[in-house]
Amino acid sequence: MRVFRQPQSFEEAGADVGIVLLHAYTGSPNDMRLLGAALARAGYGVYAPKFTGHGTIDPQQVLAATPAQWWADTQAAVAHMAAQYPRVAIFGLSLGGMFAMKALQELPAVALGGVLSSPIVAGKQNIVPNFLKYNRYMRRLAELPDNSERVKPQVQAQLAEIALFAKPVAAALATVKKPVFIGQAGADQMIDPNRAVALRKQLVNASVSWHWYAGVDHVITVNAAHHQLETDIIEFMKTRDK
Repeated sequence: MRVFRQPQSFEEAGADVGIVLLHAYTGSPNDMRLLGAALARAGYGVYAPKFTGHGTIDPQQVLAATPAQWWADTQAAVAHMAAQYPRVAIFGLSLGGMFAMKALQELPAVALGGVLSSPIVAGKQNIVPNFLKYNRYMRRLAELPDNSERVKPQVQAQLAEIALFAKPVAAALATVKKPVFIGQAGADQMIDPNRAVALRKQLVNASVSWHWYAGVDHVITVNAAHHQLETDIIEFMKTRDK
């Protein structure tokens, strides 16, 4: 078996604001390392937890986890930062954005935050083929045969569970009155970018900072958009954290 270095949660100390960074489905805190480093340089405390089941060589561990567990991970991360900082912000990439939005809705400790290429509002997506590609890659690392036919229905079932969990989050968007950052990849091949447009329209009572990153794909925290994204989020924090 080839060497697999298991990603870990990371944390950086800061001054008056602690920021929780939530990674994507099948991702890890590594999704958020560049953004976390930029925020830490700007003086913010940063904590990027690892969702249950993620960051291992076995994709079955992702499939064995549940949205309820990931929400519990989010609540624990916010509590961790709230114990250290008078103000807490939260940002989530893709799946992580769903939990960031739920935190903005339900957790009083969260003052502001945002979502990045996130499938909160229902719409088109291309997640199953990408999960199977990830599964094949990890199976090769573990020197195991492809099991895509067996895994595919499990992925579909979990995505249905995630969609069910997201419904009340989408239904409660009008309750959000905190500042919200929306960053969307304009050439997103995983999540239909129009879902972010719909999200923006439904945040009728929030102060929304809208950012469209044209010509880049889904993971804007690490691709060619990441420098601009970091600048935009730091500016959002400076101007909206009042």
